Amino acid sequence: MNSTGLLLSLALAGLAGLSTAASAADMTATQPAPAADVYPYLEGVINLEFDNDWTFHSSNPDNKFNNLYLHSNTAAFKLGLTPIFSVNMGLTLEQVKGPYPPADCTMCGIGLYLDTLDLQADLGNWTFTAGKYEPNFGFAWDATPGVWGTRYAEEYELTERMALGAAYTFDTGFGKHTLAVNTFFADTTVFSESLFNNRGRLHDSDGGAGNTGKFDNYSITLAGEDMPGLTGLKYNLGYRHQSGAGSDFDENGFVAGLAKDTDIGHSLTLGLIGEVAYFEHYTGAEEDATYTTIGSSLKRGPWHGELTGSFRDFETDDHLLAASVGYTFDNGFDLSLGYGRERAAGDDNDMIGVRLTKCLSFSTRSQKPEC
Repeated sequence: MNSTGLLLSLALAGLAGLSTAASAADMTATQPAPAADVYPYLEGVINLEFDNDWTFHSSNPDNKFNNLYLHSNTAAFKLGLTPIFSVNMGLTLEQVKGPYPPADCTMCGIGLYLDTLDLQADLGNWTFTAGKYEPNFGFAWDATPGVWGTRYAEEYELTERMALGAAYTFDTGFGKHTLAVNTFFADTTVFSESLFNNRGRLHDSDGGAGNTGKFDNYSITLAGEDMPGLTGLKYNLGYRHQSGAGSDFDENGFVAGLAKDTDIGHSLTLGLIGEVAYFEHYTGAEEDATYTTIGSSLKRGPWHGELTGSFRDFETDDHLLAASVGYTFDNGFDLSLGYGRERAAGDDNDMIGVRLTKCLSFSTRSQKPEC
C-alpha cells in the first residue's frame, strides 16, 4: 500500500475509533451545538488580493520590471457534518509561474490549485486532522503587516502536506495555549498540479526535504494567547524535522515568534511582531539558513501604516526594508501603497507596490466565521 493509501486508511480508522469513543464517556466533554445550528452546515472565508510590484530602479538593469498579479487568493470552506466531524477544503488562485526572466507581466502565470482537503474531529479540547493541509510552524508568513511583510517568511511555510495531526488546547490559568503535533510528507498526487497554468506535478524523484512519501517528517509547536497582564500578546514556538530524499540532507528547523497589539490612546492601536526561524540544511541543501522578520503597524479608524524588515541568510545575505500606508473603505476593500528597498543576491532594488484586498465570509449557520 502506498503512503497516500495508508494516510486514507489511517484517517478512516482514526475517525471510526473517535466515533466509538464519542458515543461513550468522551462524548460528555464535547460542547453541544447551539440550538440555532443545524447539521450539516457549510461556511467559508474568501480572501482576495491583487498586487502590483514595480521594480523601478536596480543596480542590475535586468531586474527592472512591473508585475501585476494575483497573490494568495484563497477560499477556505468547512462542511460541518456533526458536532464532532467536519471536512475542510481550501483553494488558492495565484501566480504559480513568475515572469522569468524578469519582464513586464500582467496577470500572467495565474493558476488554481487545491491546498487543503482534510477530515477533522473535535473532541473536547482535542482536535484531530487527517488529509492534505498545512502543519503548524510559525506565523510571520501570515501575520506580518505591510505590502511585503510576509515575503521572505512565506518561503518556510509548511504548505501542501499529506499529514496526520493532533492538537490539544488547554488553559493553565495563565492564558490559552495549544500544543500541536503533525507528521507529514509533501503531496505528490495530482493535486500538486494546478489548473489554467500548470505548475507541474511534484514527484518523489524531485527530491527535497520532506518529499519522502513516508511519515518520517514531523513538527511540534506550542502557541498561546490571552495571558493575564499581557493583553494582546501572542507567541509561538516550534520545531520541525524533514527527512532528506535521496542525496539530500535532513532538515531541522526551529522557530520562535511574538506579536502584540496595544491600545496607546487617541484611538490608536500599535501592533508589533517579530519571528526568528533557524534551519540546519534548509530544504535539504548543505547550507543552513536563518530568517528574521520584524514589523510594526499603527492603526486609527480606517487608516493604517506599517514598517517591516525581512532578513534572509541562505546562500546570500538578503534583506527587504519596507514602509506602507493604507485605507480600508466602508465596503471592506483595503488599498495599500508601499515602498521597499531590497538587497537580494548582491543586487540593490527599489520597489513600489500597490495592494488591494477584500475578505468575504458566509455561513448557513446563525453566525458567520471571522475574516
